[in-house]
Amino acid sequence: MITRTRNVLEIIMASNAALFFFGAIQHAGVALGPFHEPRIVPASIVETLCGLSLLVGVTTIFRRSLASRRAAVVSNLVALGGVLLGIAALAVGAGPRTASNDIYHSVMLALIAAGLLILFTGTSGANAEKLREAKE
Repeated sequence: MITRTRNVLEIIMASNAALFFFGAIQHAGVALGPFHEPRIVPASIVETLCGLSLLVGVTTIFRRSLASRRAAVVSNLVALGGVLLGIAALAVGAGPRTASNDIYHSVMLALIAAGLLILFTGTSGANAEKLREAKE
């Protein structure tokens, strides 16, 4: 991936991981200043796993691993699955629903969509980066 695209992707995925951890802490029953959500332990577990998955993905991108693109796609898909599971659980009444939680889910989905869009449409591959470096 070209450097600028990679940096944007790292920021998006790291921000989303932070948002997942923020939600996980709240769903564990911890209020963070004015932010608080109902205690929902399964949501806290899923959000923690999604956040960890995104961190693994962003770490591989940062390290410029050969498998970084695949890891980033998989980590975003894991996060997508977690958000969709949360939305479905709330839709069937499996937990208390709040406006702020709906906003969190929307932002998480937007960040996942942005990350996947970059991964599927951005310039990627070792050859593209080598060509760009050769031109500079």
